[in-house]
Amino acid sequence: MAIKYLSQLESSTITEQPVKIPFEFSYKESIPVGEFEEDYILITPLTVRTWFRIRPMLLQIDKEDLEKMIHKAGEMNPYLVEVVSKYDELLVDIVCLGIYNKPDEPPEWFKKVIIDNTTFEDIRILLNAIIYRIGYYPFCNSITTLKNVSPWTETEIIAAQKNMESWHTLAKPASS
Repeated sequence: MAIKYLSQLESSTITEQPVKIPFEFSYKESIPVGEFEEDYILITPLTVRTWFRIRPMLLQIDKEDLEKMIHKAGEMNPYLVEVVSKYDELLVDIVCLGIYNKPDEPPEWFKKVIIDNTTFEDIRILLNAIIYRIGYYPFCNSITTLKNVSPWTETEIIAAQKNMESWHTLAKPASS
């Protein structure tokens, strides 16, 4: 992705504006009348419900594989086919949930339209846009930075957090 496009994504995320991803639907026969009539896919600010649904799915992807999906525009990504093949259904589910972004499940036709009209590169771009919208990259960067400067391991940090939470629960005064 170009710097200008990343800046636009960032500003749209901060201002909670929908992001339009230019998209060409090549197999229009699978699209129901009245759906996807434009030449773009709109990714709206993700709801907390959608984030709770996507988060466990993202955790199923190895960090190294997720990093392979992040690649500069215009450069050949030698890992793209390998990673998309490894997580095919999971990536499609994440992309569908991120685009649909409603309380119910995406309709079956919705998933079919995404599968019929995307390439591996399209899945990568849409996944990146969705992940960017939820602030996943800054979160990962901050965790990595903390790990690099902290004398504690990730397990010790989690254990300390759980101990603090249990202490606060025990320290709350009993209501009369």
